Amino acid sequence: MEIAHIIDGSFEGLLTSVFEAYSSRRFPAGICADDGYQLDFGQEQVHIRTDGAKASRVMAGILRKMGAAVYEQAWTAFLSNDATRHIKILRYLALGFQVGRALPDMLAEPAVMDVLELARPVARECNKLLGFVRFSIMENGAQFSEIAPEHNQLPLLMPHFADRLPDVPFVLHDSRRKLAGLHGAGQWRIVVADGLRLPGYSDDELEWRKMWKRYFDALAIEERKNARLQMSLMPKRYWRGLTEMQPAAVGAGCRAALPPESAKLAILQDPPAISL
Repeated sequence: MEIAHIIDGSFEGLLTSVFEAYSSRRFPAGICADDGYQLDFGQEQVHIRTDGAKASRVMAGILRKMGAAVYEQAWTAFLSNDATRHIKILRYLALGFQVGRALPDMLAEPAVMDVLELARPVARECNKLLGFVRFSIMENGAQFSEIAPEHNQLPLLMPHFADRLPDVPFVLHDSRRKLAGLHGAGQWRIVVADGLRLPGYSDDELEWRKMWKRYFDALAIEERKNARLQMSLMPKRYWRGLTEMQPAAVGAGCRAALPPESAKLAILQDPPAISL
């Protein structure tokens, strides 16, 4: 009988699924992050409980047999929003345990191409966001930016900005997934941020926004505006975070109160570390 693994949605849960597949010698036909998986006729659900020790053993095996590049490729593919990513990554790793470090060069193999096609849009979107994320200074002195990416980008973006803003407390909020990356005192983590409320912009922030908007408008040549070309060079979904693309009354909002003590801010997980 075919089986389907039900995991908790974490990368450690997926690695535990890989461990259990080899341990039981029963490879799942599908993997889902919740109980919403639609079973095929004759399939059986197997709930996989995330086990850090088992996940670490699989990670060590990947690094030893296939190398860090394969681990990073699997991790990047995991951040995709594709519902089939879990089973595709399992098949990719299963092939890797057979062929070892030759895996990245086996582009004719469907399992390799599947993971490449998952990872590429994640990396492409991350590269764009690195240029488009804009932080605003809030009344309490912290900096804040909101994004709504197609894929789960916080684990990729947070190390980048933490490295470049080591002494700056900031919040990078993913409104689509209701997650937030928090940075302060040289450390960062990703938390669940359900119903996040913010202080207003600082006076300096409002003034800088007005000046930048005036500069942007003054530089524009009315007769040469080409909205279609602009959208092809910079997709419209990235505009929401850009001051210059906002209406003239920029900065007039964002005056909600600070979150109450009971606000739901629970640690989700840190990205898995590579230890060679």
